[in-house]
Amino acid sequence: MIPQNFIEEIQARTDIVELISSYMPLKRAGRNFKATCPFHNEKTPSFLVSPQKQIFHCFGCGEGGGAIQFLMLYEKVNFVEAIEMLANKLGLTIPHEKNQQGKLKKILYDAVAQACFFFHNNLMQNSRYAPVLNYLEKRGIDKETIKKFKIGFAPGGNLLLGFLRKKGLTLDILEKASLITPRRDGYRDLFCERITFPIFDTRSRTVGFGARTWQKDSSGPKYINSLENPLYSKRRQLFGLNFSKEEIAKKDCVIVVEGYLDMIVPFMKGIKNIVASSGTALTLEQIQLIRRYTHNIILVFDSDKAGEGATLRAIDLLLENDLNVEILPLPSGFDPDSLIRQKGKEHFLNFLDKREDFFDYKIRALKRMHDIDSINGKEKIAKAIFLTINKLSSEIKKYEYIKKLSQILKVKEEVLIAEFKKSKPSTSEAAKKDTTYSSTQPLSITEKVILKFMLTNKKAFSLVKKSLKEEDFTSGLAQRVVSYFLNNYSEDKSFSYAQLIGSIEDKTISTFVSRILIDDDVPFDSELFKGSIMKLRKRRKKALKERVKEQIREAEASGDEDKRKKLINKYYKISSEVRNG
Repeated sequence: MIPQNFIEEIQARTDIVELISSYMPLKRAGRNFKATCPFHNEKTPSFLVSPQKQIFHCFGCGEGGGAIQFLMLYEKVNFVEAIEMLANKLGLTIPHEKNQQGKLKKILYDAVAQACFFFHNNLMQNSRYAPVLNYLEKRGIDKETIKKFKIGFAPGGNLLLGFLRKKGLTLDILEKASLITPRRDGYRDLFCERITFPIFDTRSRTVGFGARTWQKDSSGPKYINSLENPLYSKRRQLFGLNFSKEEIAKKDCVIVVEGYLDMIVPFMKGIKNIVASSGTALTLEQIQLIRRYTHNIILVFDSDKAGEGATLRAIDLLLENDLNVEILPLPSGFDPDSLIRQKGKEHFLNFLDKREDFFDYKIRALKRMHDIDSINGKEKIAKAIFLTINKLSSEIKKYEYIKKLSQILKVKEEVLIAEFKKSKPSTSEAAKKDTTYSSTQPLSITEKVILKFMLTNKKAFSLVKKSLKEEDFTSGLAQRVVSYFLNNYSEDKSFSYAQLIGSIEDKTISTFVSRILIDDDVPFDSELFKGSIMKLRKRRKKALKERVKEQIREAEASGDEDKRKKLINKYYKISSEVRNG
């Protein structure tokens, strides 16, 4: 965990106008700055930055927050990564890095960076490995591409081990970084006589390597990867994402392929919104990475059985995570690398235009597995498709796909709908989703005034804490915000806009708060604030009166005279409180 006081120091030393100006032009607009929003397409600027409050808010798309939230949105990083980026800009060391785990990671990053340099320099400078360069050239990889992707060559013979030991790195560190492997007679280089592809994280730091054989008579597997270690986890990485993330966000679409060269060759030919899964199975962690940049995905896996199986498995997982899925089936015997090299970029792009909706792809696959003309076959196909359709969150899409299935199977819609309803889980994902906190819920001026005061004034915060409860607010999101601050802040804590927003990891809350704070139409009047609190308290008492009145009727109906008298006294007491304010 990063200490709260360090987060506050980061915020205090970061000027939000200076930060945002380094990414996009801002124009002065009175006390604030304006720009067209970087998070949605617009012609009229609705993106506002307040230097006094150190916050931003877009009145078009609703995004907002402080410096940390801006970086999270713009750079597509998480809360901790945004703090790390700001700390680096300020030349500060994050306190959590002083612990053992932090120190270890720092040394491991250095070790793999040194290994990357060794492999790359080896390939580019050592004439002994000219045949490897020639091999890559035949595969369509020129020197500029080699330099960009830091492709290298691992010679083996413990040359890497010797190089890194001279740099002062211990055997324990090199083993933890997955650069060497233990043997009975000591240690040896993990990668031997292989072309190396550095694997970078989204911040372009080397975290591991994929290594490929290059000679036909090579022994061992075609590819090997770094072993799991504190820096590298295969299931959490997408090869090439550090190069393609901006284009993916810009085009709002990602092409996912299998291998390193399947990513590199299209990328160097100008197809920039592409990544490789480094295998045939997309993981949940990789999908969550993709969701930072886009919700639209095109799968381009091999057309063999393994590739088809991986595609079918990926479809359900992707739909479950609200991604729009299309599939590009390649001609038999081709992958993106070989198709572009042999047929050219335009040929590949023409194929890209022929991509299929996930439904059409799965139907084609199921037709090959089952006899669509038989009753048994129709039933099996329907059940398999229902499993996938159930992953969709939109009821409209579900219905439209059932209509399509009806035409394909030649079975009446109402019959399929009846079967589909039986196949649904007892509690659908849609029902599980909490819609209480929708940021689009209307919020009364009374509640806005209270929130603005309590978020900017210690005495106001204290008064709200003593006088109101979260259920006094009608908006679910307002209730959530009030609950968050009442549980996480105390009356004696000093307030500043930047510190307030910067400490919030929940994007929904930080966006909501930025909107309240930056909205100058919300009156900042202390009498109105006090009157607003009284209004909510009266509303609560009136609701309580109605509940007591109902309880009196129930006591009368049951003949419980003692209970009825007590409830009547309670009713008059509440009525008196309402009259007297």
